[in-house]
Amino acid sequence: MMEYELMFLIADDKKPEFDRIKDEVNSLVETAGGKWDGESFEFEKKLSYDIKHNWKGTYFVQRFTLPDTDTRHEGLTEDELPKDVIGEITRQMNLNKDILRYIIVNAEDLPPLADFVKQMEKDQKTPKTTLKEKGEKIDQKLEEALNI
Repeated sequence: MMEYELMFLIADDKKPEFDRIKDEVNSLVETAGGKWDGESFEFEKKLSYDIKHNWKGTYFVQRFTLPDTDTRHEGLTEDELPKDVIGEITRQMNLNKDILRYIIVNAEDLPPLADFVKQMEKDQKTPKTTLKEKGEKIDQKLEEALNI
């Protein structure tokens, strides 16, 4: 079995339809022969740049497994071989207008999803330094260096 991680982003104004979009993606992967792992994570975040006139979005992350190519193809003739499964999932994700961005990666060497969740929670608790605060610190260091 090959393990993959899927992360996708929807616009903030699509938040009420989040469950429907998530169900569509779930059925897409299941139709392709994938099996979802039980653990999933969703979080809202301010985007670094404007994506289709949106500055906020909701991310969803979950892992799924697909049978190895060797076991999936046992007993099939050349004409019966399935198409590239990840390629088909990618094509379907591209056609979904509700999804702003997505990524599918091989999760074999990734840390557990729980570690990602812990890091996100830690990052949210850590206060961010504003640009004004950074500028004030630089001004203070310049004054000290120039003996003003």
